[in-house]
Amino acid sequence: MKIMGIEKQTSMDDFYPLVNLSDLPKLAFSFKHELIASLSNQKSSLPCILNPIHKLVPEAGVGITIAVGGTNGYVSTFRVSKNGVVKFLNRSLFSLPAIMTKKELFHLITKNILSLTEINNKPYPIGIGFAYPLKPLLFNGFIDGELMYMTKGRNITDLICQRVGQEFHRFLIDEYGIDTTVAVANDAICLLLGGNGTELAGVVGTGLNFAYWEKRSNIAPLKLGDLPGFGQNEVAVNIEAKNFNKIPRTKLREIIDKKSDDPGFSLAEKEAAGAYLYQIFNAGKDKIIGEKFPELFSTDQLNDIITGAFHFPKQVTEKEKESAFLFTERIFHRSAQIVAIELCGILMKLGKTQGLVPVVMEGGIFWKAKNYPALVNLYVNMILPEVIPSFARLFGSSRRGIAILALGH
Repeated sequence: MKIMGIEKQTSMDDFYPLVNLSDLPKLAFSFKHELIASLSNQKSSLPCILNPIHKLVPEAGVGITIAVGGTNGYVSTFRVSKNGVVKFLNRSLFSLPAIMTKKELFHLITKNILSLTEINNKPYPIGIGFAYPLKPLLFNGFIDGELMYMTKGRNITDLICQRVGQEFHRFLIDEYGIDTTVAVANDAICLLLGGNGTELAGVVGTGLNFAYWEKRSNIAPLKLGDLPGFGQNEVAVNIEAKNFNKIPRTKLREIIDKKSDDPGFSLAEKEAAGAYLYQIFNAGKDKIIGEKFPELFSTDQLNDIITGAFHFPKQVTEKEKESAFLFTERIFHRSAQIVAIELCGILMKLGKTQGLVPVVMEGGIFWKAKNYPALVNLYVNMILPEVIPSFARLFGSSRRGIAILALGH
């Protein structure tokens, strides 16, 4: 018997079943309910962090964009013309160690900045897109963020509970004699800000998150108290969607959750995002494939199994290869189900349940895993059959948002 092209195996269903297809609409409605509850300042698994930022128009000028992701980061210099066109002049990539101090991170970023420009002679404004939960606040007219906690298997040991922008600003002065402005926002917010008017943006890569524009009138006054001094009619909402906890549990998720740095939290992310999918495979491979099958070290290897690029050791049998393929396919299907559930929950909240809906997406899982957008579309269609999601990968959208962030205030 096959389910969505996947052969049904008793052991796989015991350890890692798909979400029941009849439950998909119910779970999407549950996500919508959790979203509304959070905006109403009621108990919810979705923090829904409000950001004091609106749909800014790019200002003319030059500056520096920095992205700090789950595993990698980059620095770019940019120029915005008088008519608002953002042009990126160069880019320097860097990798993030699993554990590092605040100073080590800041030195790493500054080293990459100095490889691109003589910022010490020209103190260009800086914008930072930060792929970790931030408590937003305004400082001297610029948005900053207090790091709430670390996720995605990374740990910046002494930056938690500190204001990232102000800390980096002080570091640049003390260590390099550079005095410039620093604006900071969550990566999903930067993607939304640079989305060229798109109402909804998502990240499915090392982590999982969505952000969207919400009307101020739809947010409880007490919740709006999180934004002192901000009176715009639209608010950028960082959902922190990784925390949705209504998806039925699986045995493998429980194993991964117990071994994680935040047991009991980020439950949706632990079955949808790249930081965890290969761990799901490793946790189930002995029972589903066989004890001799090697452990994986990245989610990229899962995609290699699907595409046929994976180099199987000689001792792996043809039957084990087939089981590995089916198990991997199951992992990606369940991930796509969770993304579709959350996306549809947001669309229900926005009242966009019919027609073409543009969604800006970013992340290695979404764009690099084989047929992943089609999988998400498949499950979206089961939940909201009259919606046609138009997934866009706007080149430089996230960088564009960070650039707008750097210059706008």
